[in-house]
Amino acid sequence: MDVSQKTKKNPKKSIKIAGFDKDKLIQSYMKSNYRIIGPLKHSAVKPCHWQEQKMLTGRSNRNCYKGYFGIESEGCIQNTPALPFCNHQCVFCWRDIENSSFGAEWKGDVDEPKLLAREMIRHSQNLIFEHITLKKSLENFDLMHKILYHYVDHSQKINSNNLNFGEMEIANLFSTTRAKIHRAMLLLKNCKILLNPEDDKYVLTQKWKADLKSHNDVDAAILKEVTTKEEIIAVFERAKTPKHAAISLAGEPTLYPRIGEFIEEFRKRNMCTFIVSNGTHPSVIKKLYNENHLPTQLYITLPASNRKSFHQISRPMTKHAWENLLETLQLLPDLPCRTVVRITAVKYLNINLDMVPEYVKILKGATPNFIDIKGFTVEAHALELQNRLGHLGENRELRDYAPTYDDLLKFAQELERQGGFEIIETHEPSRDILLRGSWPKDKSIKIDFSKV
Repeated sequence: MDVSQKTKKNPKKSIKIAGFDKDKLIQSYMKSNYRIIGPLKHSAVKPCHWQEQKMLTGRSNRNCYKGYFGIESEGCIQNTPALPFCNHQCVFCWRDIENSSFGAEWKGDVDEPKLLAREMIRHSQNLIFEHITLKKSLENFDLMHKILYHYVDHSQKINSNNLNFGEMEIANLFSTTRAKIHRAMLLLKNCKILLNPEDDKYVLTQKWKADLKSHNDVDAAILKEVTTKEEIIAVFERAKTPKHAAISLAGEPTLYPRIGEFIEEFRKRNMCTFIVSNGTHPSVIKKLYNENHLPTQLYITLPASNRKSFHQISRPMTKHAWENLLETLQLLPDLPCRTVVRITAVKYLNINLDMVPEYVKILKGATPNFIDIKGFTVEAHALELQNRLGHLGENRELRDYAPTYDDLLKFAQELERQGGFEIIETHEPSRDILLRGSWPKDKSIKIDFSKV
């Protein structure tokens, strides 16, 4: 790795990669709500869907799956110190790996870990308090009421509870923007008050068609299923103190040459850290262990049950990637941090039930604390999955590869049956299932923040 020290005679060099326009790449990420961090622009933060949902409601049912471990989305900073670098080209990756990967090894200098941590926290706070904002969340609260009041009033006027309405129709009626209406309707949909059976058309769910007859009924429904003003105000108060750094946004974090110091900067601020790694750099994991810089919880992605499938799915750019992953997995029993093996599940590729015995053998050897089954999502450049698969992807539609929650549950249940790994948590909206590995049954899985 080319990591030069900053001196007057040898200033830090920006990353320059033949064939790539870095500035264009940065602009494309910024349009997708990323904040690019640091002078050398190899790091980023981005608020996730669940953080935005949590800031609209304050409720635990709008938290992401990391709530298993006591992580609240309002205090989570989703980040990466290695945005353009990864040594895999996974077929399920949502990044533009065809046009924006800077390679399998670090090139150029690095920004200081202290600066990155400080700026990531600052930008995350700015995104919450200056862009998501308490004002917008309270306006959304009022708008949800207005939308449902309109539904009740108009349904009674035309004597029908089968009314449907579109975003533009409501935006024009209330003299507001479609974006604001979309935010309100999406939250009502996520909280199972509305359905969205076709583009720009919303209807009440069957239950609420029967129950919403008055404005008081609307108030009661939103109180029960969505939120209150007091809960919204409280979640913004909690968000003032970030508690967690999820080092998982993009790229392979162990490629960042100062990853241990980066973890330590969050630790100094009493924040816990998760790292999601592809596991192909066991030497980095050993160094983190030896220097006492391991994260609070280490995720190692296991995308396949055997070497052949691994190469078809992960398409590694370096030699011995499968062997290195297995070496990393063998380190897990001796690590003092919490450990998770994650299977990013792609239907027909890596969660066929006949693969379970191979997975069980690997997992029994690695003895992680937990096993996490996370469903692949068709979004962004993951739409290229079929092209990336080549002839292997010719006989199915793209949507076929995204597993349903039931698909994941069947796979998890088979792991439980054959491997003895107990299913202990589920998060259906995230299509995520957590199984117990070596974690003691009588010990809470919640993180003790007093010991971070």
